[in-house]
Amino acid sequence: MSGQRISQFPAATSAEAGDELVANQSGTTRKVTVGQLRAGLAPASHTHAIADIVGQIPPARLDQAGALTGQVLKWNGSAWAPAADDAGAASGSVPWSSLTGIPATINAIGTLTPAADQLAFYTGASTASLTLLTSFARSLLDDTDAAQARTTLGAAAATHGHASSEISDFAIATRSEVEAMLVGGTNISVTYAGSGATRQATIAVVGSSTSYTAVTASRTLAAADNGRVLEGGATDATLTLPTGLGKGFTCLLRRVSTGNLTVIAGTGVTLVPAPGPVATTTPWDEIAIECVADTGTAATYLVRLIAA
Repeated sequence: MSGQRISQFPAATSAEAGDELVANQSGTTRKVTVGQLRAGLAPASHTHAIADIVGQIPPARLDQAGALTGQVLKWNGSAWAPAADDAGAASGSVPWSSLTGIPATINAIGTLTPAADQLAFYTGASTASLTLLTSFARSLLDDTDAAQARTTLGAAAATHGHASSEISDFAIATRSEVEAMLVGGTNISVTYAGSGATRQATIAVVGSSTSYTAVTASRTLAAADNGRVLEGGATDATLTLPTGLGKGFTCLLRRVSTGNLTVIAGTGVTLVPAPGPVATTTPWDEIAIECVADTGTAATYLVRLIAA
């Protein structure tokens, strides 16, 4: 060694691997070759893998790489390249028109224009429309059962009753029902007079050709004979009075030809004032019959012969 410091020597034009250098190792002067020194250092020009990068890379250090405002790097199938940012710069939303693969059922709703008091509904497998949904309709939709819905509607249950005082036309309706049951028929006439609370019905017995019945054979009197005139013919006939015709039953037997008419009592029947039988004897004799008592199993008839 010359006693000069290393800094006092002129710089070499280049360092070869075998060139020796002086180094101080823990206070001891040693020699080291350039190759030994380079073995622990990286070349001036070298690269690193991503795994060699420690920590985060600040965005300001990233190269623009040709990207414009609002663009991001996207893989185009073969390389990364700048492209539009469909997520937007700030809102993070994606325009509906940029979405793909939307089901037709969802798209049908998405294309509608909402408005106040409008409800979306499907009109087909992939079509939809809007319909009016009023505040009143919404007040009905939030009802949990039929009782609440009736309260909202102001309606009564399907099955309910009313007192006669709650029927505004009770008197008129009742009268109409009664009048409908009073139907004029054979020998019966029904007429009405007045109106409102003073309206009255008159029922009267009238004569007609149907008030007469021809007796052609013996038989038992029936309810249809009530109020009629039974006229005998050329053949004798016996008429039996039964129970069950009811108190008030009346009829008149008349001999108008050669045949006599005879009245007899059936089972459970009593004839007054004579126990019977009662019969006509000459043309135009008549027998008046009236039931004065009838329990259904026993009856009493007033039977009187009226000679011609």
